[in-house]
Amino acid sequence: MKKVLVIDDSALMRRAISDIISQDDKLTVAGTANNGFSALEHLDAGERFDVLLIDIKMPKMDGVQLLREMEAKHIRIPSIVVSSIASETGVETIEALSLGAMDFVKKPISSIGENFAEFRMELLEKIYIATGLDVVKSSFHAKPEPKPTVSFGTPIPRRPRKTIKGSKLVVIASSTGGPKALQSVVPFFPAGFPYPIVVIQHMPAGFTNSLAQRLNEMSPLHVKEASDGEELKAGNVYIAMGGKQCELVHRPGGGCVFSENDKPPRGGLRPCADIFFESLVESSYEEIITAVLTGMGADGCSGISLIRNTHQVKCVAQSADTCVVYGMPRAVVEAGVADKVVPLESVTEMLVRESGVK
Repeated sequence: MKKVLVIDDSALMRRAISDIISQDDKLTVAGTANNGFSALEHLDAGERFDVLLIDIKMPKMDGVQLLREMEAKHIRIPSIVVSSIASETGVETIEALSLGAMDFVKKPISSIGENFAEFRMELLEKIYIATGLDVVKSSFHAKPEPKPTVSFGTPIPRRPRKTIKGSKLVVIASSTGGPKALQSVVPFFPAGFPYPIVVIQHMPAGFTNSLAQRLNEMSPLHVKEASDGEELKAGNVYIAMGGKQCELVHRPGGGCVFSENDKPPRGGLRPCADIFFESLVESSYEEIITAVLTGMGADGCSGISLIRNTHQVKCVAQSADTCVVYGMPRAVVEAGVADKVVPLESVTEMLVRESGVK
């Protein structure tokens, strides 16, 4: 049985989360705390837990402060932030992820209905990932995912628009563990990098703008959340908007603009890297340089395979030993799509090299 510590100042939420965990035969609630200070007392007393579920807004010591204290005390326990989507918590949630929380789950609007059922499934899945349990065989996956509609099936490759010689685009795909991993990638692109960079990070609405702001503070390049209708410009880093599908629309006269739209999730993902890559099939870019970072599943693999039929494509995969979850990189490696496999700290250097920038 994997031991869970539930940390939340709401007695109702502690009860709701505890009930979810108690109904799973591989998990047990080994303790609860109503703030970070109380949680730290559990940890300082030597109590052992396999995963912590941490709220952000709490009295005495909030979730971010708790993670800072854990880092200072060298307490290494997988942690998942359970946060609301209120804008005032977005910055703190991104900070928590940068401090080592491996993932986060949005709190449900209510404790009943479809929204709560989705919360339950997502929470259990992420606890399983954090504790090394087999997600595929777990009972909470009994409900099958709906198949994507025909209109969002993999398109037949067509001849791309006339390519513009020397034009290049860098695309980075990431999921679980991505917000922290991106801090080891995006800030290390050199000032004056001559190509646009697009980041597809799996995230719900309300958080990607905070992620972009944090990365912008750390980076020599301008980092921003992508906006619908915005034209891509060289040397900018664009974070795909959370809760939307991100695609490129190619203008007849040249150039590309973002389409941040409400097309349905694919495999539960919005944004979905495969959908973004599919939008590049008819692009005028001569070369597309990609990186696939930590994350569960295989998003990005089929999309990169597709654009290899129409473009010059290079793919860098993050190495297994530096991933929080070796899923997405494993997919491109096993499919023979990855050209290079490097540790996280070498990803930017490899992307710059593959871009031909000296």
